[in-house]
Amino acid sequence: MAYMVGRAIGRANEFINRQGHNYRVAVIRSAANSFLANLTAQYDSIYTVALGANSVELGTISSIGNGIAALISTPVGWLVDRYGLKRFYLLGMGLLAGGALIYGLALSWQVIIAAIILLSISMRLTGTGCSVICADAVQNKDRATAQNLCVTFASLLSMIAPLIAAPLVTAFGGMTAEGIRPLYYIRFVGYGLVFLFVAAQLREPRRARLAEARANPGFIGDFKQLFEGGGPLRRWMMISSLTWLPMAMTSPFLQLFAHQVKGADQYLLGVMTTSMILARLLFGIPLGRLADRMGRKRVIYLLTPLWYASNLLLIFSFNSATLILAGALRTFYDISSGVAGAMTLELVPVEQMGRWSGLLGLFRGLVTIPAPILGGLIWKGLGPAYVFVIPVALDLLLKLPLLTTIPETLDKSLRL
Repeated sequence: MAYMVGRAIGRANEFINRQGHNYRVAVIRSAANSFLANLTAQYDSIYTVALGANSVELGTISSIGNGIAALISTPVGWLVDRYGLKRFYLLGMGLLAGGALIYGLALSWQVIIAAIILLSISMRLTGTGCSVICADAVQNKDRATAQNLCVTFASLLSMIAPLIAAPLVTAFGGMTAEGIRPLYYIRFVGYGLVFLFVAAQLREPRRARLAEARANPGFIGDFKQLFEGGGPLRRWMMISSLTWLPMAMTSPFLQLFAHQVKGADQYLLGVMTTSMILARLLFGIPLGRLADRMGRKRVIYLLTPLWYASNLLLIFSFNSATLILAGALRTFYDISSGVAGAMTLELVPVEQMGRWSGLLGLFRGLVTIPAPILGGLIWKGLGPAYVFVIPVALDLLLKLPLLTTIPETLDKSLRL
């Protein structure tokens, strides 16, 4: 195991050293953010329920966040294309710190709504920024690897976060609101340090500056330009939306299901999260390279059954080992999404990447806004297990057939 991890780290270092400065900054930021986020990831829903929320209210909170992200997605993308990246990227980092602080100060579940709003705006700002950086700094032949490596490298730090968090929660009083609360203060301080690093190191992408200097027909005209070159952009907007739907429906309930239905304690929840991260560390880069060699769509088809198995294992798990395996297999959903993200970056020119990312965010929001509420209603009405079965059926019946209609975006001349 240590040898495999060492080889994965070596491949990551080799790849990252040949990329541009901004890509390295983005990877370091992502690693630090992942570590901080995974301090509380397995406790967020439990913390919110401990503050008084029920399953429907928990889903509603996530839906509000998705709605805010959808509303601001299109203008954020346009602003990044027109005025440059750095100022909006830093704003996103500042809001991330603010959201963590509000989580820590919350005395009722309603206050979490304010935190979710800030975190949603932050993720939209930084997500658009990362798309621009990757499109600007990474060649097509490395794109799927770059998408997955960014998260894989983050796994090196974040896989230990849940194991650090579990004894801290125990020391602070156990899996109660007061036992979990100090972790959000730690996140707040950490995000402040990451903000200072990004402010000092990030450079305005050269292509973003060139795009800013061009004559521009205005907000509506800019978005019309996206579709002038033809291509399957409208179909891809639907595929992208359906890609996000399963995560939006299941994420608020994953740890809650493991804790309330399967009896997982804070240590087992921590190991489940660590298993996801370890699987990402081991398989993210090799599968990214595979997608850069044999094509994006083939790898998506290859990985999809693995995250289907993750949901089914979670539902039918009968001991700790099967819960941990379910957590590990869930990673392949993220890797598959990273490969789909590489296709997204290859459908439009880099100078249109902000607008394209913003438009996708809007349409994803139209699908994912009701998804957590629907998950809460399903949990309450049909039963918790159905929250994890229905997304699999939707993916199998809707997204995969649509994906077959999209041409492969990897240039055949780049394949080995």
